[in-house]
Amino acid sequence: VKPLVEVRNRVAEELARRDPKDSLAPIDRDPVPNRFAESVRRYYEELGKDKPEVPR
Repeated sequence: VKPLVEVRNRVAEELARRDPKDSLAPIDRDPVPNRFAESVRRYYEELGKDKPEVPR
């Protein structure tokens, strides 16, 4: 399951790079080391919990 999650994340990052109008982070940011990826994901999920979803 973990390789699929990693592929999904990479695809999402690539799509975000190709659609700069919704860019939330600089393109040249350093990737998160694998050992911290889950913690960082949870952090950003918690950070965005109170925000209403933006319609696309």
